[in-house]
Amino acid sequence: MTVYIIERNRFVFALALLLFVFTSITGYAQKKDKSYTGNASPTVMRSTKESVTLDEFEKAYRRMNDKDPYRSRLDSLKDFLAVYSDYRLKLSEAKELGLDKDPKILEEIEGYRKLLAGPFILEKEITEPAVRKLWERRQIEVNAAHFLANFKNPNDPTDTLKAYNRAAKAIDMMNNGVGINVVVLGDRNMDFLEDPKGATERERQKMKKPNAPKDTNVWEGTDDKATMKTGGELGYFTGGMTVRQFEDIAYGLQIGEYNRVPIRTRFGYHVVQPLERHKRLGGVYLHHILVSVDKFVMGDDTLKYYQRADSILKVLRSGANFEKIAKEASDDKFTNANGGDMGYINREDRRAEKSFDHTAYDLKDGEISGVVRTSFGYHVIRRDSALATKSFDEEKEQLKKMYKGYYYNDDKTVKMAEFRKQFGAKVDTSTINIFMSRIDSSRTTLDSNWSGKFTIGERALRLYEVGGIKTTVAVFIDSLQKQPGFPLSRTSITDLITKNIDDVSLQLAAKDVNIKYPEFDQIMNDYKSGIMLFELENRRVWSKVTPDSVKEKKYYQDHKARYIWPERIDVSEIHFYTDTMANKIYKRILDGENFDTLASQYTERAGFKSKAGRWGLMQRDENDMSKKVFNFMVDEIKPPFEFQSGYSIVRINKRIPLSPKTFDEARQEVASQYQDDLSSELRLQWVEELRKKYKREINTSAVETEWKKHQTY
Repeated sequence: MTVYIIERNRFVFALALLLFVFTSITGYAQKKDKSYTGNASPTVMRSTKESVTLDEFEKAYRRMNDKDPYRSRLDSLKDFLAVYSDYRLKLSEAKELGLDKDPKILEEIEGYRKLLAGPFILEKEITEPAVRKLWERRQIEVNAAHFLANFKNPNDPTDTLKAYNRAAKAIDMMNNGVGINVVVLGDRNMDFLEDPKGATERERQKMKKPNAPKDTNVWEGTDDKATMKTGGELGYFTGGMTVRQFEDIAYGLQIGEYNRVPIRTRFGYHVVQPLERHKRLGGVYLHHILVSVDKFVMGDDTLKYYQRADSILKVLRSGANFEKIAKEASDDKFTNANGGDMGYINREDRRAEKSFDHTAYDLKDGEISGVVRTSFGYHVIRRDSALATKSFDEEKEQLKKMYKGYYYNDDKTVKMAEFRKQFGAKVDTSTINIFMSRIDSSRTTLDSNWSGKFTIGERALRLYEVGGIKTTVAVFIDSLQKQPGFPLSRTSITDLITKNIDDVSLQLAAKDVNIKYPEFDQIMNDYKSGIMLFELENRRVWSKVTPDSVKEKKYYQDHKARYIWPERIDVSEIHFYTDTMANKIYKRILDGENFDTLASQYTERAGFKSKAGRWGLMQRDENDMSKKVFNFMVDEIKPPFEFQSGYSIVRINKRIPLSPKTFDEARQEVASQYQDDLSSELRLQWVEELRKKYKREINTSAVETEWKKHQTY
C-alpha cells in the first residue's frame, strides 16, 4: 500500500509538473513580466532564509497561472501568496538538505532538459509567431471572390496541368477586362443569362444528339458551383477559416487585385480577388421579424409578402414594441416566442445569408433595418449590440489548438528542413540501396536473422550524418534490434532515417537554447524545484503513510457515515433479438410459467442463461439497465421493451434501501481515505514546523494595496 500511494502521488505530481512546465513555456513566450513602477518593490514574504518582493511574487503568479495577478479575485491572490510562501519554505529546506546538489536529481533534471528543449525551440520559433500572426489576421475580415479549377488526382501531372491551364485562362480573361463574376460562369451559364429561351432550345437539340463530339473550346467556368451563383463571392472570412495558401493570398492582395499566377491548394488551382476588407467584430446581437415566403413563390407573387413586411416595418417605426410585434407577427417559430431574439450571430460559426449578414453588420446598435430579402422570406432586423473581438490572451489557447490542427505539421516540416540544412544532414542513398538489398522487405525485426546477410564492410558504411555525427549501418541495425516488430519495408526504413535525422537536428538546435532564450533556464529551475519538492515530500509525508489494518478499522468506526450503500435493485432479464419471440415468452409468463426457468432456457444475452438472467444488485445510474428500470415495482413484469438492439422482459426481484457498508465492503475506500487524511495531516504538521523554523511572515496588505490600484470601477 505504501508503494501504491507513493507511485500514485508521483504520477499525479509528474502530470501536474509537466502541465506547469509546458504552461510556463507558453507563458514565458507570450507574456512579458510587468516591471514594477515607483519605489522599491515591497516585501510580501520574509523568512530567516530569504525575502520575496511583490515584483517576484507577481512574476511567479504569471508564470504559474499564465495570467495577470490583478485580474484575479483578491481572495484568490491572498490564497496564492500563502501557498507560494509555503512553497518557498519547502525549497529552503530542500536546499538545506543538499537536494539541489543530489546527483540523482541532477541526472533526472538533465533528462528533462533534453526532453523539453526541443519542444521549447519549436514553440518559440514556430508556434508563437504563427499564433500571434493568426490572431492579428483575425482582427480583419475579408470578403473575396474566387475561381477554382479542381483536379481529381493531385499526383497526376496531366490532371493538375489541365487544372492549372484553366486557372491561367481565367487570369487571361480578367487581364482582358472580364470581371471575376463573369469568369466563374461557364459558356452554358452565360448562354442562359443572355438568351434563356434560345439556350433551352439549344440544350434540347443537344440531347437529341448524345454522341455528338464535345466542343473542346467551351469555357467550363469555375468548379465551385456553390459560389458560381454569387459571382464567385465567398462571403466574409478571417484567419484560420480557410486553407493557408488561400488565406495568405487573400490577405496579401489589395482590394480589387487578383493573383497573376494560379495558386494551388488541396482543392485545386485558384484565382482570388479580395472585394472588401474591414475590422472584424466578434458578432452582433439581433432581433428579427420574419415574413416567410414559400420557396416556390416567385416574381410578382411575392408582393403581398413584401407588403406585409413593409407594414410591420411602418408600425415599428411609429414606435411599436419590437418584441411584442415579433411575438404576434413573426413566422420564425424558433424566435417568435422570445420576441424575435436571435442572440449573437457571427461570420465564423453562425453565419447568415449574404443580404441578412451585410444588413446586420451595417446597422448601428439600436437601429432597425428596412425590409431584407433572403431565401426564407422578408425580414425586419434590429441590431442590439456588437461583440468586441477577444484579446490575444483570451483567444490564445483556442488559436493554438486551431493552428496545431491545421498548420503546425506543415510549418514543422519546413523548420526541420532548415535544421537539417543548418547541421549538414546527409543521407547516403547508395548505402540505403545496399541495406535494402540485404534484407527481406516483407518481414519485420521479429525475424531473428533479418540482419544476417550484412558483411563486416557493409556494416561499417555510413548511412547518414548530422552535425558531423555519423551513423553506420551497424549502429542503425542495433537501433532496429531494440524495436521488435518494426517493418522492414523501404518506406518504413526511410521514414525512420528521416525521423532520426530530425531528432538529432532538433537536439543540436536546442543545445544552447538557454543562450538564445534565457527564460528557458528559469523553466528548468522551476522544474528542478518541483523534483526536489517531490523528493522532500516523499521523505516527510508519503514514506510515513503505511498500511495499518488496526488504524483503518478505527478510522472506519469513526467515519461510518461516509460508507453507505445507496438504494439498490436486484434485476433479472430475459432478452431477445426479435419482438415476436419476446411477446410469446411474455404471454407464457402471464400464464404462470416461472420467470427464472424461462430465462435459463431462452434469454439470448450472452453469458446470462447460466445465471437465469440475473444482473445482480445495481445502483440507480450504474448502467443502461438500472437507468431504464430503477423505478419499476418489485415483482412487476411489464411488456417487452426495446433495449440494446433487442427486446427485454425485466423483473425487479427486490429493492434494498440505503444501508451501511461493512468494513470488508468499504475496505478499499477506507484505506484510500485514511491514507489521504493522514498524508494531509502530516503535510500540515510539516508546514507548521517550517513556518516556525524559518520564522515566516507574510505581508498581505502589500498585495491588497497593489490589487486595488489595478481595479477599475
